[in-house]
Amino acid sequence: MTEDQQKLLQRIYVEQQMTESNIGLMQQRLEAVQVYLTNYRSGLMVLEEIEKKQEGEEMLINVGGSIFVEAKLVNPSKVTRGLGSGIRIEQSLESAKEVVSEAVKSLEEQYEKLAQEYQNLVQRASVLNTQFQQLAAKMQGAQTPEEE
Repeated sequence: MTEDQQKLLQRIYVEQQMTESNIGLMQQRLEAVQVYLTNYRSGLMVLEEIEKKQEGEEMLINVGGSIFVEAKLVNPSKVTRGLGSGIRIEQSLESAKEVVSEAVKSLEEQYEKLAQEYQNLVQRASVLNTQFQQLAAKMQGAQTPEEE
């Protein structure tokens, strides 16, 4: 095995390991975006259901984990929306729907972009794996019995 071959094999191995690590990180990011998407879509569905109701009507509201509570609508045209860090604002149902719809659209675009990057990484990992195996086999075949 020549020194150049060893360096090339080592470079491919390091890149392969980095790519595998990046694939793991990308999977985590995809899963996180999917959780947000599910949450926002669920919220949008509840808002659309509330939109069909009148003041004083009762409805079951999903609070997550397949748990529903029976609620009586006091003012279905106004909602309170969390902005983060414990900050909440009151706004019209229509405004809240617009904000949530925009968030869903943005998250869907982000998910598609991440999914494409993920596919690119998987393809790159496959190419590196093939290169590594071919080079290793070539180098092993080139060894003489004294070198083994």
